[in-house]
Amino acid sequence: MMRKAHHYEMESIKQPVDIAVESFGGVRKLARILSLDPSAISRWRLNGRIPAMHQRRVLELAWERGIDMTAHDVIFGRRQ
Repeated sequence: MMRKAHHYEMESIKQPVDIAVESFGGVRKLARILSLDPSAISRWRLNGRIPAMHQRRVLELAWERGIDMTAHDVIFGRRQ
């Protein structure tokens, strides 16, 4: 009797900070827009999250610039 191989697809999630960095054109540009030091954005990348105190501002700035970003993207990330 042959066993069937099970194939499970790992769901890939783009982290919120990666979405923001790519959408705004890089770490330095995002930092400048938020009036932060680029090292702050680099620290965010360690856990992939945008700190709660910055989430609303990132989303508002994205919308002002016509960047396609949702609250879900900023908090949870995006399926790839």
